[in-house]
Amino acid sequence: MAASLIAEKGELPSGLTFFGSRVFIRCSDMGIALSKGIIPSMESKELNEPTKQESAKEVGSKLLSKYSDTESLFVRNIPSAVTASVPKVIPLQRSQELEQAIRSAPANPEPYVELGQIYIDQQRWTDARRVLDAAVEYCPEHEPALILHEDLMIHLSSMALEQARKLNAQRPSEESRYGLEQAETDLANRRVKVCSDRYKRHPEQKEILIPWAVAMRQLGREDQAVEYLQEAAEDPSLRARASLQLGMCLESLERPLEALAAFRKAALYRSPPPDPLIRTRALELAIAIAEENGLIDSARYYTEQLLQFCDSSQKEALALSLRRLEATEL
Repeated sequence: MAASLIAEKGELPSGLTFFGSRVFIRCSDMGIALSKGIIPSMESKELNEPTKQESAKEVGSKLLSKYSDTESLFVRNIPSAVTASVPKVIPLQRSQELEQAIRSAPANPEPYVELGQIYIDQQRWTDARRVLDAAVEYCPEHEPALILHEDLMIHLSSMALEQARKLNAQRPSEESRYGLEQAETDLANRRVKVCSDRYKRHPEQKEILIPWAVAMRQLGREDQAVEYLQEAAEDPSLRARASLQLGMCLESLERPLEALAAFRKAALYRSPPPDPLIRTRALELAIAIAEENGLIDSARYYTEQLLQFCDSSQKEALALSLRRLEATEL
């Protein structure tokens, strides 16, 4: 969610966020930083010639499923305290002063924000939710309080999902699998609500449409996701990111030719140029779809394009794949 693909693949330049200072990533003066991750690197075995056990269709489907869970590419809302090994130590006196200030003047939003941030930094999630729930109730128009509350709610849903995953991994059962599915659905629904609320407050921030669409796709609402992504893709600065997600939505809807066009837009538009990782992912997916649907000329073309941009460690596998495609009869 420069943006969150972006934070997944490395650090953003200092001060840059995907939503600006108001959407999904809080202002720096609120002590919130982007979390960081790494998108899995392209595996050469997925571009090799299909084995007798795996058809081109199976290989393509496997590649697409590899990128199906991509909400983390676009939603960056986890407080910095989440990744801290030790919660921050805040003088008890300050939190007591803020609690007293809230009791004395419940319509004053500043103490809620400061105290909520203190509890988040200390990983006191129950206290943080209590304070920020009250902030939303008594100060419903105060944007920093709303953002902090929304971020916290998403984080709590993310924590519940992580716990469900661990439980299912440790003691797999029908009950644990059901709990995992519920946690995934709850998180997607929470993201939909947050995106919807923020977009109502800030309709000029088209960036919100991307994580909104990703959450919609996770809930099986691909048709609505396509609408949001098509609108986001009209903005040149969002075109590559939105088109990558749009292609995946269209593929899920079994509209491969439209998906191929979206991946081409994500990878090959020159102004502005796409982020290198977006370009690589889009070309990988374009190759898979083209092969799966017997579009050998297109598969050759996208493989040639990917050869120009890939790492040296991947060139050998791509060259083998290209030779196989060139030997394939049309």
